[in-house]
Amino acid sequence: MGKMKLDRRQMMQQSVGATTALMVSTQFPGLGIAAGDQQTFTGFDGQTVVWGGISYLPNDGPVALPNFLPLLDKTDPGSSVPILNNVLTQALESVDPAVWESKDFRLSIAQGGQGGTARYGMIMAVAAELTIQDSRTEINSFTVLRLIAYNFIFSIDKRNGRKVLASYPVGGRIYNAQDGLDKTAVGDYYLRMFTNKSADGDTIADWYSKKLKDYPFGAIKTGLNYRVQTVKLADGARKGLHQLGLNENTFTDFVGHAATTSFGEKMKVSMVPFKDSRASTGDLAINFRGKEAFRLELPDGDVIITPIVHNWKVEYKDHPRDKNQFAQKLIVFLQIKIEFVTFGAEEKPRFNQLLFAEEVQSVFKEEKYRRSDFATIFLLIEQLLDKTFAAINDPAQRKTLLNGYRKDFTTTERNQEIKPYIKLKVHKQTASKFEQQCINVMEI
Repeated sequence: MGKMKLDRRQMMQQSVGATTALMVSTQFPGLGIAAGDQQTFTGFDGQTVVWGGISYLPNDGPVALPNFLPLLDKTDPGSSVPILNNVLTQALESVDPAVWESKDFRLSIAQGGQGGTARYGMIMAVAAELTIQDSRTEINSFTVLRLIAYNFIFSIDKRNGRKVLASYPVGGRIYNAQDGLDKTAVGDYYLRMFTNKSADGDTIADWYSKKLKDYPFGAIKTGLNYRVQTVKLADGARKGLHQLGLNENTFTDFVGHAATTSFGEKMKVSMVPFKDSRASTGDLAINFRGKEAFRLELPDGDVIITPIVHNWKVEYKDHPRDKNQFAQKLIVFLQIKIEFVTFGAEEKPRFNQLLFAEEVQSVFKEEKYRRSDFATIFLLIEQLLDKTFAAINDPAQRKTLLNGYRKDFTTTERNQEIKPYIKLKVHKQTASKFEQQCINVMEI
């Protein structure tokens, strides 16, 4: 991003030591402790980065990841090779080694470090699975799922153990709406996030084969840690959650994970993993099946992104042709603040914008036969996050969001008067400062 971050980052490292440390453990597959002693990362210098496969963050893996965790043991029917590790290994192997060499390192896949040691490692760690909706009836079915993971790149040395150098969010999305009863197991949907393309974007394997190589690895030595530390709720949002019968912590967890993934992917920056409401302060652990975990201590973050959900409004009108349906309009108001933290104190926000999203659609009057309002609210917030962060990073997209992004959907003749659409827009209260504040973020 901007030139300012080199001086600020170096100053902060010397004064407050903002680091993410992975404590020493001999259980990381294929990695010993390198002979070097590197206190400050100055570059890979042509060294080897060892790919370590897939792990997970929650200590209570079977409880927190009930659908994903069994996939770690799932093997190809024709061999004993674990499917997920094999898919990601093949994705990385598809990248020309010259790509990594141009970034000043060699990527070692399933080979370990030279001479049994390595100075750098890379690993994917799954943090959460989010079930936004999974409702199935003989009339229709809706499944909305998200998988939250991080690609950690870290250094290894005798003196300081393991230190995270960068943490890039990796997301998987599933949206399935169909007539009739959906018989697909939820676990199979999570597997598809790795192996099957969908309307919701590339697979996780595609991220490793197509997107990771475009990340600015050279910025690791001067880059900042970005973090979604909290998600705030205004009184209107709290009231709305109460009316929907939803837990506030669950809702803020989902938005926090979505904001972290979206900012990291759109901005291509290192994100401190979002800690959900179940996690206490202090360490998290990177866990492997049947192996000892090694621990990671989370910093506060240098740049704080704070989503504030203000409220939402839901309007219903009778459907002109179907007595069993409504015409629904749902509007969500979201504020996003981005602040730089200097020596533990927050500056005046570099970015402070109010946005709104609205969707018009036809829905069944009986709630069990339609996409839930909670799912619609979450999806609109997720789209606001995606479009806003993309606009910050890409000047060409700023005018679109200022003028109003709109997507119209085709529909049946029976619903032709409804004219379903989604609209995303910067609110007039903050629109005059939107473009300048996007520039402010890019200059951090």
